[in-house]
Amino acid sequence: MHDIHLPMRWGDLDQLNHVNNVVYVDYAMEARAQLVDDGELAADLPIRHVRVDFVRPLLLSSKPVLVRSTLEGDVVTHEIRSQDGSALFSTVAVEHGVPQTVDDRRGVPQDLKLRRSDVGPDGSVTLPRLFELFQESRIQSFGRTLPHRVAGRFVVGRVELDLGEPLPWRRDPYVVHGHIAHVSRSSFSSVTRIEGGRYGSATATLVGFDLAEQTSRVLDDDEREALSAGLLPDD
Repeated sequence: MHDIHLPMRWGDLDQLNHVNNVVYVDYAMEARAQLVDDGELAADLPIRHVRVDFVRPLLLSSKPVLVRSTLEGDVVTHEIRSQDGSALFSTVAVEHGVPQTVDDRRGVPQDLKLRRSDVGPDGSVTLPRLFELFQESRIQSFGRTLPHRVAGRFVVGRVELDLGEPLPWRRDPYVVHGHIAHVSRSSFSSVTRIEGGRYGSATATLVGFDLAEQTSRVLDDDEREALSAGLLPDD
C-alpha cells in the first residue's frame, strides 16, 4: 500500500462545485508517477484498461486528498479519499497489458479537434486528457439526445476506458462515434469510440440524480423515451 497527499485546486471543480470526474484520473496518475519515482512500478508498463467508479461527490477543501494505491497482479487501484482516509470518493483501477484496438463505427459521428496542450512529452495525448476528450464527446452527444436536459439531473457512476493506439496530435480532427448502449429504470450507458476504437473506447454509466435531495432518482418517461430512441446494441 502506498499513500500520498495532494492539494486541491479551484480548477478541480465542475459546474456543481464537485471535483470534476477527470480530476480523479489526474490524482491517480500523480500517485502512479510517485510509484514510479519510488521504484515500485516500472515506468514503461503499457495500460490497456482503466475503470473509474464514482462513489460520492468531493467538494473543495483546504485539506489535501489522500490517494491510496495498492498493487495486485496487473492492476493498480488508486483510492481517492479524505485526508484522514475515512471517506472514499472514487476508485481508479488501472490494468496493465497490451491495448487491443477495435473497429466499430456505429452511432452518430462528430469531430474531435485536439489541442497541443493535450499531448505529453511523447507526442501522444496523456491519459487524463484522453479521459477528458471522451467526456467532452459524450456530453456533446448527450446534448443531441436530450437537448432540453437540466444541469445536475444526471451524474456519472462509472467510466470504463479501453485503450487503443497512442493518440498523436494532428491538425485535422479525428472522428468520434457515440451511441446509447443500455437504458434501465434509473440509469443508462453510452459508448464513445475514437476512429472506431483505434485510439480507444469509453463506456460510461450515468445515473438519474435529484439535485435537491442529493440522491439517485428514477428516469422520467420523456428521458427514457429520448434515450431509448438512440439505443443501439453494443455487440
